[in-house]
Amino acid sequence: MEYRLLKSELGHRLSTVTSTNEWIHDAKIPFGSWVIADEQTAGKGRGQNVWQSLGEDPLIFSGKIRLSAAEISLPLLSIFVSSAVLKTIFHFFPEREEDTTVKWPNDIYRRDKKVGGILVQSEFTNGIFDVVIGIGLNFFGNAIPDALKEKASFLSDAALEEGVLERFVNQLVVDLNQSVISLLDQGQVLKDLVWIEDHSLLKHKVIETEWQSRIVRGRVLGIDELGFLLIMTETGEKIELMDTSPKFRII
Repeated sequence: MEYRLLKSELGHRLSTVTSTNEWIHDAKIPFGSWVIADEQTAGKGRGQNVWQSLGEDPLIFSGKIRLSAAEISLPLLSIFVSSAVLKTIFHFFPEREEDTTVKWPNDIYRRDKKVGGILVQSEFTNGIFDVVIGIGLNFFGNAIPDALKEKASFLSDAALEEGVLERFVNQLVVDLNQSVISLLDQGQVLKDLVWIEDHSLLKHKVIETEWQSRIVRGRVLGIDELGFLLIMTETGEKIELMDTSPKFRII
């Protein structure tokens, strides 16, 4: 089939929108399109959560692509999208390599606080995944709401210079496309997983989560070729996690 990756010429910019994911999901918007917004009034998070853009320089982005379901693992796609965001960050902010990581499966953290989130939504029809990729990134701000001060932070310690946001988005489109292309080459997948694990917040961490209706605790071993998180429990049992639960936490 013909893959429909993001195209630089199919970009849009909106002053305000309810949700960029909802906007780009519209059937009238062709595959390969992407959009950024200056303001989002009802950003989507995972499950019933919402994404709250913070500060004066947020990135609010969504893109729409089409993929063959036979060749793509959605959990792996999610972590590869997260790694693409991280690579773009390092391209423009090399100093962030010291303190910024991916938190499996789809968050960006600076030290121990969240600065970005990724929401991958898909629809499956006749062997095809239609995928919307939503990305929120809080670059810089002067204040964080009290309720989020223990959880959220900003990527940069200074306001963005003029034009940086636009150049960042253009590079992000390139890196997102490359992350999808890498998924089609098993050898490249393994190389990229090594890079991801080297930049993982959970590397060698002990986590606790709900699994099969019970609470388990274990040390993170890594991420497998399908994008599942591997942990070794206290009893020596190896577990594959497809996603986090509301009770997921780092010990």
